[in-house]
Amino acid sequence: MKVAVVDLGTNSARLLLAGVEGGRVRDVVRETTVTRLGAGVDRRRRLDAAAAERTRACLAGYGAQVADFAPAAGLLVATSVLRDAADGPAFLERLTAELALPWRILTGEQEAALSFAGALSGQSGAPRRSATLVVDIGGGSVELAVGTPPGPAAPYPAAPHSTPPPSASPSFVCSLDIGVVRLTERLFVSDPPDEAQWRAAEGFVRATLAAAVAPGVRAAVEQGIGLAGTFTTLVAHKLGLRAYDRALVHGHVLTIADLDDALRTFRQSTSAARGRLAGIQPGREDVILAGVLVAREVCRLFDLAAITVSEADLLDGVALSLAAG
Repeated sequence: MKVAVVDLGTNSARLLLAGVEGGRVRDVVRETTVTRLGAGVDRRRRLDAAAAERTRACLAGYGAQVADFAPAAGLLVATSVLRDAADGPAFLERLTAELALPWRILTGEQEAALSFAGALSGQSGAPRRSATLVVDIGGGSVELAVGTPPGPAAPYPAAPHSTPPPSASPSFVCSLDIGVVRLTERLFVSDPPDEAQWRAAEGFVRATLAAAVAPGVRAAVEQGIGLAGTFTTLVAHKLGLRAYDRALVHGHVLTIADLDDALRTFRQSTSAARGRLAGIQPGREDVILAGVLVAREVCRLFDLAAITVSEADLLDGVALSLAAG
């Protein structure tokens, strides 16, 4: 089944055109554009006009690709930025004619559950039957989901008329307003932040995570999967990629030592200097420091020595949901 999914986030807009068969998502197009729709929304609770226009122009281009692809089903999902912006629904209504897709503003819990399903669908080989944390670090919010993979699935493509693998549903989900754009705007006054700003951010993130996740949930987790731009950017930087290579990023394991190394580098650099480093996508240079902070604190909270990075994420989860009807 051909599906089209657009994910409209705080820092970036993303497009997936794919075929879904046997519970597997096969990419035709997967594209990301940093539009920073959420600029200033944390403070104003309304969209910035320039950010809205950047995003509208991006989605007009996506709309042309969707029309050419002619999917059987499609959906635009909006996340933290449009949960917060009072004028978010009106903005989405204005997009409908250009994009020709229905839209839905996801709750944080829905976003976490769909990201969990998408992440597990992208794991190669037979999944380990152990409690898995999926963490999605976005621009406005961070989603955490914990559950056990449902068991091995047939490799793609599945045999005709085969039964799809059971869907992956988490037993714990939460959504926290500690996304990288939000943290950067709230807490990092100077560039780079001084020691006081850094300690305040570190304490805030650590306390927010600890309050949201019960000790029993933390203790059960045996492995972690990291999603979205912070994690993929960290892998690209670690590998020194000047040209992004999805095949090298997907499945790469980042250790706590990798996160600490990145923090040491980024904390000493201005945003402009970070932007000149290998692997740092334009539009992420000012927020990657907050992202690494969140990633490290999540790993510490769940006592994970390492986390596996996945390119399969919320887009895949929505695609699977559309195909399932």
